[in-house]
Amino acid sequence: MLPSFPFANTPRLQLRPMVSSEARELLTVVSASRAELGRFMGWPRDLVDSEQARRFIKLSRDGWLLSRTVRLGVYERATGALTGNIELDGIDARRGQAELGYWIRTDRCGRGYAVEAARAMLRYAFEVLLLHKVRADVAVGNHASSRVLEKLGFAQEGVLREDRPVGSAYVDHWRFGLLAREF
Repeated sequence: MLPSFPFANTPRLQLRPMVSSEARELLTVVSASRAELGRFMGWPRDLVDSEQARRFIKLSRDGWLLSRTVRLGVYERATGALTGNIELDGIDARRGQAELGYWIRTDRCGRGYAVEAARAMLRYAFEVLLLHKVRADVAVGNHASSRVLEKLGFAQEGVLREDRPVGSAYVDHWRFGLLAREF
């Protein structure tokens, strides 16, 4: 099991594991943002009912217990509303690496929430897990997401050709990386 996450509160957000009773809220948020999220990621098309939302939450907990993934809900502190998700996936202590992922619901985009949540997750990666590098893959054309990474100091390292399926097509992804000493 991974160490606890000590950076749960940022100035505007609370980061914490989702619980099964929040499956309906997760489904509502993803459904309202499906068109935007689905342009660049495949999973939003698959999360279409409460059972799948509960499974998503359970997989998050299981990943933590297996020391592979830290997936947290991103909540507005002022309202308590679920605004997105932040994760550190594929944690490989031997290689000292993991992959950062995030999404913010469409009606909350442009407020800096992704940067704020990602900064807290990067502190966990570098200060608690003592990772050497965090990488992030962004679908080519997802300029908003690449700007988030640039604001955090990530460098674009290349292009992964036809890397992941989105709908019926494989999509190229920009690979970004951030070393511990650059954070």
